[in-house]
Amino acid sequence: MLKIDLRSDTFTMPDKGMRRAIYEAEVGNSGYAEDPSVNQLETEIAEYFGVEAGIFLPSATMAGQIAICAWSRPGDVVLIEEFGHNYYFETGSMSLIAGVQPRLLQSWHGILAPETIEAAIVHPENPYARTSLIVLENTSNFGGGTIYPQETLDTIFALAANGNLPVQIDGARIWNAIVAADRDPKQLIQTGGSMSVCFSKGLGAPMGALLLGSLEFINEARRIQSMLGGVMRQVGFMAAAALYGFRHNMKRLEEDHANCSFMANRLADLSALEIDLQRVQTNILYFTVKAGTERASRLVDELAENDVGALSVGSLVRLVTSKDISRKDCEYAVEAIHRLSK
Repeated sequence: MLKIDLRSDTFTMPDKGMRRAIYEAEVGNSGYAEDPSVNQLETEIAEYFGVEAGIFLPSATMAGQIAICAWSRPGDVVLIEEFGHNYYFETGSMSLIAGVQPRLLQSWHGILAPETIEAAIVHPENPYARTSLIVLENTSNFGGGTIYPQETLDTIFALAANGNLPVQIDGARIWNAIVAADRDPKQLIQTGGSMSVCFSKGLGAPMGALLLGSLEFINEARRIQSMLGGVMRQVGFMAAAALYGFRHNMKRLEEDHANCSFMANRLADLSALEIDLQRVQTNILYFTVKAGTERASRLVDELAENDVGALSVGSLVRLVTSKDISRKDCEYAVEAIHRLSK
């Protein structure tokens, strides 16, 4: 096991408080809506974001794919950023499950411009494949943890409402956006749209995600959940972990952001690397290895030999901070990269 694992914030482990919450959780049959811990989680998070209802699911991947399926019909077109997680990292699920076609849009580091979306919308009255849904990822994973400016979101929500289109927010790391940009959670989801949130990243829970929206939308999501075999039973243990993470681990995300910024600034002067500091807005840092893909892959292997976990994607290397990564860990990782990049 790597001592300093910066590959992903999904490597976080439950702390003592979360383990106690899991142990003491009151549980029941979630499939019959009789698990009090699940019911509490769904209610509390829905109220936090100002929507009618939520549904607890095993993963953010399932939550996103259920949303796409609920909003679309086979043959429809879903507008999504070219490296959006629901498309790029989820093995073609939207085409298999919902039968939809993704239309990939170019962005600035994961953030779609309203005019790009508006130009791509095909309305139902046209004799072509119609646009059924707009998907936004906030924060953007492949974009480098970038946050949608509120003004951009509001403009996209307005043009979507004008075209009678729903917006699904892939909010796997929405907690980071809320903390880093001091956002009002009730302004981050469109009225009549939906949002998925994840508990197994920065908040530190072992598993779980929530899909949020209107009561009618969530009722349809429950039907699709059954179709996909996603109904869970005495899962209140994991709902209690998610609720603990939400109540206790939000504020400390500031530490992750500060640690990520620290590493970015310490690596920015390395001639062998290229870093766009504008992209470093939360807990994800991508840097380009100028020597190319082979050298990036070798650097990741060399870091692993020095007990530092990193992830390479082509010539890019990704580092992600989380609650089990200290400033001392970040200092060690930076020193290792400096040494190995010479």
